[in-house]
Amino acid sequence: MERKTWLSDVIGTEKAAIGVVHFKAFPSDPLYDAEGGLEAIVDAARKDLLALQNGGIDAVLFSNEFSFPYEPEPALEVVAGMAYVIGELKKDITVPFGCNVISNTHDSIALNAAVGGCLMRGTFAGAWSGDMGLINARPGEFLRHRHNLGLDKKLKMVHYISPESSSEIGGRDKHVIADSTLFGNLPDALGICGASAGKSIDLPFMKELREARADVVLFATTGVKYETIEEIYSVADAAFIATTFKVDGIFENPVDEERVKRFMDKLKAWRS
Repeated sequence: MERKTWLSDVIGTEKAAIGVVHFKAFPSDPLYDAEGGLEAIVDAARKDLLALQNGGIDAVLFSNEFSFPYEPEPALEVVAGMAYVIGELKKDITVPFGCNVISNTHDSIALNAAVGGCLMRGTFAGAWSGDMGLINARPGEFLRHRHNLGLDKKLKMVHYISPESSSEIGGRDKHVIADSTLFGNLPDALGICGASAGKSIDLPFMKELREARADVVLFATTGVKYETIEEIYSVADAAFIATTFKVDGIFENPVDEERVKRFMDKLKAWRS
């Protein structure tokens, strides 16, 4: 019998697919469309959201994906803009949802609290070197932030073992990081990333985690494709999916409803 995790209660199914809505750039972001303004962001996000939902997605995650280059402390107008856009979309959302302010876990917690999100992902622990310089994550702060907002049960946190395009300064083995995270950081799930958006995860590592800790909820966070559904989901409990749902599978493009439906039809047939 298939085991039951919190995914069934929060998202409504095991082996869940979470489609990512990539928000266009916000005020102060270099790629911001000042002429189109926030309404252009809302319009693009609504089209992607509806394409995901019409295609049969299980849940969605809203993310400021086009806020290039990313910052560890995003401008207030970015977080405020995300709240505005999600507020405008609330009447259209028919599936469970969460949100992610890229590279700032405190902002993600606050945003989910404000808009009613139930799911987030991020780097909760460790010291990392990457494109934004040095990142020092403090899990104690993050979990206390969630606790103080009364969201321990409602807001589920997917902890990256190793964030995209980053290396841990201490050079710890990823198995050591996973063991340490599970022992003391109270993760709701572990997320396994590829090198960057759209890149395949380290599946052998995920298999080793599954064999060692059958009780842990595992997320594939990048690189899941139509062709790898069975391979990934035979190990992972859930996945965040974005690039493969875009027109022609290209990151910069809008979501293609037919690609979503094709993927979800195969996934639902496989998990039934």
